[in-house]
Amino acid sequence: MTLKRFLYIQYQIYRFMTGKNKFYLGKLTKKPANIFNELNQWVFAGNDLNTMYYAYGLNEAGTSQSDFIGTREYLDIKHKTETKLVKRYGKHDLNYDILTKDKFVANSFLQANNIPCIPHLGIIAKGKFIDRDNQLQDLNALTDKYQDIILKNLTLEAGEGVLALTMNEKGMNINNTACSSNELNNKLKSGIWLVQPRMKSHEAIRKINSTALNTTRIVTILDGDEPVYLTGFQALATGNQTTDSWSKGSIYVGIDVEKQCLKKYGYYNLSIPDKSIALEHPDSHIPFEGYSIPYMKDAIELCTKAHRLLFFNFLVGWDVAITDEGPIIVEANEKPGMNIVQAMDGGLKAKISQYASHTS
Repeated sequence: MTLKRFLYIQYQIYRFMTGKNKFYLGKLTKKPANIFNELNQWVFAGNDLNTMYYAYGLNEAGTSQSDFIGTREYLDIKHKTETKLVKRYGKHDLNYDILTKDKFVANSFLQANNIPCIPHLGIIAKGKFIDRDNQLQDLNALTDKYQDIILKNLTLEAGEGVLALTMNEKGMNINNTACSSNELNNKLKSGIWLVQPRMKSHEAIRKINSTALNTTRIVTILDGDEPVYLTGFQALATGNQTTDSWSKGSIYVGIDVEKQCLKKYGYYNLSIPDKSIALEHPDSHIPFEGYSIPYMKDAIELCTKAHRLLFFNFLVGWDVAITDEGPIIVEANEKPGMNIVQAMDGGLKAKISQYASHTS
């Protein structure tokens, strides 16, 4: 860590101590000295600031930061456990990360193993469209053939590489903004893009928000040889968003898997000013607490079934689209963040460590 970074973190710690950062739940009832000690312990253990301190509710007296796991510690446990998995199945030099990192490879892998997922219509490379019959065509063929599709950059994340393309009588729109053919060509001239049909969430989820495919995050973790459910949340776009990316203003709501419904609070991203938690969706005004999410048990079963095929992954974060016909996998994340889910479900340090000991 550079001196500049260290001094910046100390400045932020001062802001946390004095209650000048964005609050989520509760009040500032811990002594400033305790907050100072806790945040510095996190810095020295994880080499970074615990920016989720208030989102975790650690501002309240009686809470313990030691229940929560930081990114560095979580990735270290994951790496060590997966190294042991490789040895268990026979040591070799193959890297299986491509099965989750590359959206085209991941989609093809899941389809080949009869795992329900969003089908692909082809890929775009070097400004050319390669359809499902492996025919090379100009991009005009794409817009002539399909009126409502999603284009995904194979490697970009957090909604940065997702284009919702629609055609109507007025022309072409990308992410609800008018776009010309030349502008589309410029957007797609670099990188490789997966072409998929635009899917709709289940009617129950569309009642909350219908502008995006609102996905359900399900995190599965190995318990010995068998993957089990660890945590999850429901992503909900706001306004006219075409993706449910948290950094773009979406709300993430915890899930009560036993009751198959949403929890009480929805969480806004740290970067969204003046917004922390919500009890209802800001547009539809539907309260979160107790709102039923259909096919939740089926979605968890689908993810554990898919995880069985990823032999060397200790933990996987699945983005699932729950449709009117049932759940389908959108994509898999081999390194899902543990930040926001701990705000919803509490500290996961003990659970992750316990599952790692069972799997080693």
